[in-house]
Amino acid sequence: MTGAVLAVLLAAGCQHQGGDRLTIVASTANVGAVIRAVGGDRVECITLAPAGMCPGHFDIRPSHVAAVARADLIVRQGWEDWFDGLARELPEPRARVYTCSTGGNWMLPDVHRRAVGELTGLLAGLDSVAADTFRSRAAVYLARVDSAALLARASFSGRVLPRALAAEHQAPFLRWLGFRVVATYGRPEEFTASELTRLASVGADSAVGIVIDNLQSGPGAGRSLAEALHARHADLTNFPLDADYPATLVENARTLARLLE
Repeated sequence: MTGAVLAVLLAAGCQHQGGDRLTIVASTANVGAVIRAVGGDRVECITLAPAGMCPGHFDIRPSHVAAVARADLIVRQGWEDWFDGLARELPEPRARVYTCSTGGNWMLPDVHRRAVGELTGLLAGLDSVAADTFRSRAAVYLARVDSAALLARASFSGRVLPRALAAEHQAPFLRWLGFRVVATYGRPEEFTASELTRLASVGADSAVGIVIDNLQSGPGAGRSLAEALHARHADLTNFPLDADYPATLVENARTLARLLE
């Protein structure tokens, strides 16, 4: 986080005075997982969009508005189309919202590490009394992330991996593991006859061995393609489940490893 952004937040009255816990609303499970890991018992974190659903199709409820109204700060990733509707319910939305600068897929370890650094700086600036605690917790958490990343990759090291068709949100993770993704696709509602024909053709020509769907945007969307191509199929999550990114990273890799057995 830049000093200029933090200065704006502090001037808007977002600096914590110590004592009581910070109350932070996270727009997505990506943000919530990091805030919980770094904040510990110094932060109450309320995540709006559950990890198992598509955040792009999230519907705002009165309970969400109530949670936001009592928060010290709302932290968003920046791509949430529904957020503007929520912000309109707030008396001073610009003074109480922080938009993360970390872009890319937060399920990739390198991207996740950058997000941890950014949000640790945010929390330390908001609660200077607990700044050292936040930094210490971040260091421990990053060690878990690094261990999970090594474990996730270990199952595929030195192996000849099958070519893949994948939902666009899962392609970066597959490539990080070493898979060759020959084509990607969007949400099931975006499928057309010509798109399915294209995917089937590319899959057959490339001798695709696996088809990987995204749990949040369309579980099972590519199952029929997998069957037509005599390929194996799995759904992976693109958000941390149970607010535990390292465990989710490893479980995604294990799901893929079981697919290759």
